[in-house]
Formats: sequence, C-alpha cells, structure tokens
Amino acid sequence: MTEQNNLKFTSSNEHINELLTHMNIISDLGAFSALADWDQQTGMPEGAGEARAHQMATMQGLIHERLTNPRLGELVLQLEEIVKQPEYTDADRGLVYHARRSYDQSTKLPREMVEEMERVRVKSFEAWVKARHNNDFASFSPWLQRTVEFQREVADRFGYQECRYDALLDLYEPGLTASRVDVLFAPVREVSATILKRIQESGHKVDTSSLSNTFPVEKQQELNKHLLESMGYDFNRGQMAVSAHPFTTSFGSPLDVRLTTRYDEKNLLWSIMSSLHEGGHAVYEQGCASSLLRTPLASGASMGVHESQSRLWENGIGRSEAFWRGQFPIVQRAFPEQFQNLDAKTFAHALNHVEPSLIRTEADEVTYNLHIIIRFEIERALINGDIAVESLPSIWNSKYKEYLSVEPPTDTLGVLQDVHWSSGFGYFPSYTLGNLYGAQIYSKLRSVFPDFDARLEQGDTRFVLSWLQENMYAYGATYKPADLLKRVVGEEADPQYFVRYLTEKFSGIYGL
Repeated sequence: MTEQNNLKFTSSNEHINELLTHMNIISDLGAFSALADWDQQTGMPEGAGEARAHQMATMQGLIHERLTNPRLGELVLQLEEIVKQPEYTDADRGLVYHARRSYDQSTKLPREMVEEMERVRVKSFEAWVKARHNNDFASFSPWLQRTVEFQREVADRFGYQECRYDALLDLYEPGLTASRVDVLFAPVREVSATILKRIQESGHKVDTSSLSNTFPVEKQQELNKHLLESMGYDFNRGQMAVSAHPFTTSFGSPLDVRLTTRYDEKNLLWSIMSSLHEGGHAVYEQGCASSLLRTPLASGASMGVHESQSRLWENGIGRSEAFWRGQFPIVQRAFPEQFQNLDAKTFAHALNHVEPSLIRTEADEVTYNLHIIIRFEIERALINGDIAVESLPSIWNSKYKEYLSVEPPTDTLGVLQDVHWSSGFGYFPSYTLGNLYGAQIYSKLRSVFPDFDARLEQGDTRFVLSWLQENMYAYGATYKPADLLKRVVGEEADPQYFVRYLTEKFSGIYGL
C-alpha cells in the first residue's frame, strides 16, 4: 500500500463510512466552536462575553452529545479488530483510535459539567484580559479557582496511575506523565543553566541597538505577511489578525487555518518571532492531507509535536544567521531608515541576545525552557493539591528569582502574563517537548540537506516545507506522536539533540 493510499479511508466498509459520518459532524461542530473562539479573541464586542459563554457552552454540549452517542461506542468496538487487517489503511486505524479516545474521555464527563466548564472558560478568558490590563490578580483568582476545581475533577474522572496531573498531561501528549517530564526536562534544565552562566561570565555582549527604534505597526504587518509567505503560509487558506495572546486555529485543516500576532511600535521582535512561531503551527495544519478533512486526523499528532513546528520555524530556522541572510532585504525594504546600514549577521545576533527576563513569549532560547519548567512545577503542585490559588503570585515570584534571578514587579508581568490558565492545565510542558522534538527534526533536516544553510542564505525555505509536508505534515494525527516522530527522524525522543543544538549555537554566537 502506498503512503498516499494510507491517508485515505476505506470507503468499501459500511462501518468505516458510518464512523466517518459521525466524526465529520463532530469535526464540523468543533470548527464552528473554534470560529466563535477566534471571534472572541480578535473582534467580539467587549460586552458580548455573557452571551458568547452560553453559545459556546451549547456548542460543547452538542459535541458532547455526539461523542457519547452509544452507536459511536458500538462502531468503535466493531472496528477495532477489523482495521488491524492489512487491507485497511493507517487512516482507518487512526480514525478508530481517535474515536475511541474521544468516546472514552467524553463518556466519563456529564454533559452538564462540560457545558459549565465551557461557560467558565469563556468568562475566565474575559476576566484574565481585564485582570492583566489592570494588574489585578484578585479579580481573576475566583475564576482560576473554578478552573482548577474543574480540572481536578476531570483528572479524577479520567483516572491516572501516578498523580492527578498526569491525566491532564495526557490530554495534550498521550501517555505523558509528570515523572517522564522530569526525566526529559532534567538535561534541558542543566544545559540552560550552564550556558546562561557561561554567557554571563564571558562578558561577551551582543549588539541589540538595532532593535531599539520605532517601527510603525502597518510596516510590521507588511513585513510579517512577507515572512509568512516566504515560509509557505498560504493566505488563500488563512488569515492574520491581532489578539492579546498570539495563537493559531483551524476551522477545517488544511483549507482554513488562521493565526494572530501582536504589535508594539517599540518592539519589532515581538511581532516577528510570534508570527514565525504561529506560522510554524499554521503551515503544519495547512500541510495536512486533504483526504483527512473533517476528521480528527486533520490536525497535529499532539501539542508537543505541534510545538515542535512552531519552535523549529521560530528558532532553528527563524533565529539563524543563514535565514536572515536570505530574508534581511525584506526587513530593509520595510524599515529602510532603521536598517539600511545594518548587515544580516548583526541583526540575527541581536535576535539571539541572551538575558533572563520576565516574559516567556519574549524569552531567548537559552532561558525559555526555564520559564516552562517553572509553570510545570506550579501546575503539578496546584492540580495535585499541594498549593492554593491565592498563593500563586508569591510562589511565581519566588521561582522566577530562583531560576532566572529576576522578580516580577507586578502580577501583569508575572502570574497573569499567560492566557493558558484561563482554560485549563497540562499544556505548558508541550513547549519544551516541542523544543526537544524540534531539535531532532532540525538535525534530520540538516542531514538530509547538506546545503541547508546555503539554501536559506538564498532566501529559499520552500525545500524545508516541501520535505516536512511529505514526511510529516500530510499525516496529520494519523499516527500517535511517538510513532510519527520515529517515522520522521528514525528514533525516539532524545533531549540530547536539544542539548547539542543549544550548546553549539550559543557557543558560536558568544564565543564560549
């Protein structure tokens, strides 16, 4: 069976066709829910939150009703053994796996709880936006407490082997446990702290003066559009908007995949890096095989795998000197006064300036994972009942002082900076997993293309996208994350790739 045929469903089987009908409807409802969420974060009137909360709760109730339909359970049971036969495709097997997983999870939660969780999520987001703007953790705290209580109940209903937090990790990375995170993150923590110390002791400074200027927002928008187009993002199947926290969403991958970024006239780095980051997510979704449309397979294999692409495009490629040798003319055309006398190397090095900071999304590659480890430790303790919501600001600040030797002067710059806790827990480790997976994929790309840097210097990134589409993106969520990673790089997750990548890159930039 060819790889192309493996991404098609076996239409001759009536049970496969019936399962597809079920999952098509669920996928369509999910797309409308995502559209409502997109609108809430990009253009919904401020006073519409109450109505939107009920609308989205209703939608989640309808999705839950479909996912808990007894007939869906019967279909999965009938097909689980059948699809093991060689005449069935990997798409068939992936569809049954995801249907089983969704059915089992959904039947453990009552519809009333699912609807109320969605109402709380929508209102919690609104509360977070205001609290962050007003530096008012106390106003967000009651909503966060309700989210924590719901997440604990979800974990208890799903069940777990080691600790309650494991059930939430599994939602984003199937099979992941906190103990496994500890093992994977240990070398990351060590190399991050070691390189940071070496950089600080070296006395070497990177010139960042080129980023200290005024950059009109409309010009930033034009620049980001060009950069996204250069990496292969298709605006005929996408859109770029503005939101408080950048994100990527799909209303039917690969046909409608949208992203957001944010702008500050005094900070060009924000919009460039967030656009490349979200662009990585977006080209992954746009690269899914069209035969998987309207099914749970038309998405990333897991959030860790998804983040591997955002981090690969943002950092491995998007912060490399070779990339900017090819793309810097675009920057100079957008901002001739600011960059006419600057070269690509100086600009690229400025993007790789290392300094402990307060804000995760602005962090350099060396310190970024320390931000994630802080959140992982807090989330695990919070969900397992070891700390209380009201103590989060002080715990957050003490951990930042311990890990990064900085202390947030406000909660806006501290515990309120991320949107994620307004909707749930267990996502943050995906970012560092993404760095680990991304480093392995980056290494694979460089071995496949010995002239990798030379091509980037010529402004060519399509060869990267083409290879990733053929070897990874097209499969969507057909395979489990560990299986997909093996198909792409030929081995299991190994944090040593990231250790080597980080060490070699910043030893070169800082002359260590």
